[in-house]
Amino acid sequence: MNYTFRVQTEDEIQNYRGGSKICEIYDFFQYARELQSKIPLAFGQLKARFGEPHFISKNYEEMYEYNLCAESETGEITYLCAYCGPTGPAIGGIPSDPNSQKAAQALVNYIIEAAPIDYEMEAYYLDVPSKLTLGVKNGQPHYSEEEIDFDDPELKKLFNF
Repeated sequence: MNYTFRVQTEDEIQNYRGGSKICEIYDFFQYARELQSKIPLAFGQLKARFGEPHFISKNYEEMYEYNLCAESETGEITYLCAYCGPTGPAIGGIPSDPNSQKAAQALVNYIIEAAPIDYEMEAYYLDVPSKLTLGVKNGQPHYSEEEIDFDDPELKKLFNF
């Protein structure tokens, strides 16, 4: 089935509240060795398709979220979200709904076919803790990680430690 995708309106965002993970944008098991490059790549591709996210933060496990609609060729609308959470870039919605599963897979294909736009950002991964620098430059994703201490002033300010 073919879908068209768009960002949700503010009214739709008020009426649609998240959901659960349906699938990864880049499957962990297929891309495990390349996952560090796929994380910034997916965000660059999302930015190319949908612009700036509805939500963005410096917390790696809640880095961004796009609230999206998938409209089927029959006019049915499915609400989804694209986000970067603890397991990386993913699509959320209603996993038990077959229409959501089909729309999510079509959305994944739509995202990964996009040429990423250039960007750079910093985020923090608190499990280690570490500071991440990630982005895309000239179409090539990059990712670096630097261990930091919980006493880092920027970390304390961002996360109220």
